[in-house]
Amino acid sequence: MFLVRFFKNTFIVFLVIFTLQLSVQANVVCMCVTTPVTFLEVVDGDTIWVKKHGEKVLVEFDGIDAPELDHKTNNTLDCLHDQKKAQEAHDLIQDMLSSANEVGLIIKEEINEQELRAQVYADGLSVGQELLYKHLAVEGQGKWCEINERD
Repeated sequence: MFLVRFFKNTFIVFLVIFTLQLSVQANVVCMCVTTPVTFLEVVDGDTIWVKKHGEKVLVEFDGIDAPELDHKTNNTLDCLHDQKKAQEAHDLIQDMLSSANEVGLIIKEEINEQELRAQVYADGLSVGQELLYKHLAVEGQGKWCEINERD
């Protein structure tokens, strides 16, 4: 009787862990259809250059904001901290997109022929979500040092 209960409890624990693991994986990888692009260059923590249908296009990440890379005129602690985050965001995007087999966009807005706003994916992973998870960007508009300078 003890052995049956032990195996039953072990099986239930295994099943719960397995189910949780599957749900976490399902939330991480996008199973959506994206527009394939070729990654060219990182501008800053929320902007990149890509090649789409043979044309060079500037892509702003949809719904997120990261600090700007160059803010040498303000050396306050807030700006120095934001500069560190900006460089980390730049490096994360560079690493994710340059090593990806597939880079894709879910286009949210075409601003003009050479500029658009989109969600960016590297091998099915949302680059914007990774920036948010690592606290290198915020949803909406951030209060980075360049905004605080004007206050």
